[in-house]
Amino acid sequence: MALYVGVLGFFVVGNAFMTWKAVRLWRDPAVADFFEVAFTFLPFGPDARRGMVRSANITVVTLWCVVLLLLTGSDAGADDPVSLWIVVVSVLIILASAVCEACVILFNAPKFAVPPHMRAEPGVFGARRARKAERAREAGA
Repeated sequence: MALYVGVLGFFVVGNAFMTWKAVRLWRDPAVADFFEVAFTFLPFGPDARRGMVRSANITVVTLWCVVLLLLTGSDAGADDPVSLWIVVVSVLIILASAVCEACVILFNAPKFAVPPHMRAEPGVFGARRARKAERAREAGA
């Protein structure tokens, strides 16, 4: 029980911090640097890390659904239909968020899910295509 409370407390405090930072990212372009530094440990390139910064608000939604799963889905023997619906809806939101997050990282779409100051940036595929075209122009010139 203590482990459960500790994990739940960790998620709630961590999610509160991430929510605060994601709201600040939506309003202030300078917060993007904080997120980029936070994602430097990941083995992806700078384009993918920038895409993860663009999708921070989707990550926050996903993590809050994980908290809901921890709160309602912990009692496997419960016959409560409300808890069952909360678990089903949370899992569906997590799956939809995963697809949306992949789209934001790879294509920078849908635009409504991206902070306004980052909507003009290319996704991973767009950035790689631009670099490839640039190298082709340099080689042909």
